[in-house]
Amino acid sequence: MIRYIQNELKQSLRRREAVFYLIGIIAACVLANLSIIAFRDMLYGTNDGTYAYNIIMFAGGFFWVPYYTMIFIADIVFGKTYPDPYLRNRANMGLRRYQMYFGKLITCYIVLLLYVAAAFVLFLGISFLFQMSAGEMEASVIRDFALDLVYAFPLFMTGITIANMFLFMFYDKRVAYAAYFGLVIVLERLIMIFGAEPFSIGGFKWIKDTLLITPQFTTLQFFATRNMPKILVTSIVYIAVSAVTGCICFLKKDTAKRRAGNRG
Repeated sequence: MIRYIQNELKQSLRRREAVFYLIGIIAACVLANLSIIAFRDMLYGTNDGTYAYNIIMFAGGFFWVPYYTMIFIADIVFGKTYPDPYLRNRANMGLRRYQMYFGKLITCYIVLLLYVAAAFVLFLGISFLFQMSAGEMEASVIRDFALDLVYAFPLFMTGITIANMFLFMFYDKRVAYAAYFGLVIVLERLIMIFGAEPFSIGGFKWIKDTLLITPQFTTLQFFATRNMPKILVTSIVYIAVSAVTGCICFLKKDTAKRRAGNRG
């Protein structure tokens, strides 16, 4: 299993999509800093309250943005074709199909960890370059941002597990992407709309406050609103359900016969 994960990790990091995702992180960091500059210079009209530490402090409330992109990381590890359970090589020789599935999933978590670390370094570095004249970034603020990333990591893992499930569930990647975005963006946002003012429909409000992942990101930046037990419990439940569901779907697929049928 370890050799299989190492092989999958090596292949994933070599794919051009992995470079594109890293470029996307850099672009997001630049756009975030340009936004704070525009707010400070064009709208707010003064540096008061918009020093460099503000962009770091409030970034935690926008971690739902990378959460929506977890399917791209899962796809980088997944590869260009549907994993054939009958295809054997030196890396997966002797592995059962469920081991292949969870090997991919573990690789997703490792790649996610690498991207989170890269995003942390890049965001701080780019913010420092953009905001050098706007005030010093305090060590305590940087430490709090690092903690926010740690707190958000289980939620990111949830997103990537759901994405991995859909990729293994459907042969067509377009359907997998549509299912992921439909669930984590469209459905969650609709529930959030009907569960908040002015609607505040009881059932939707309960689901929004209790079960949804996206609203939990907005609570990370403030100690008073942060709820780590809830983050851990909901993440564990979603990860377990989606991981098992995806694995069951993979165990039921017969890729080799499907391809033979298509050729016939």
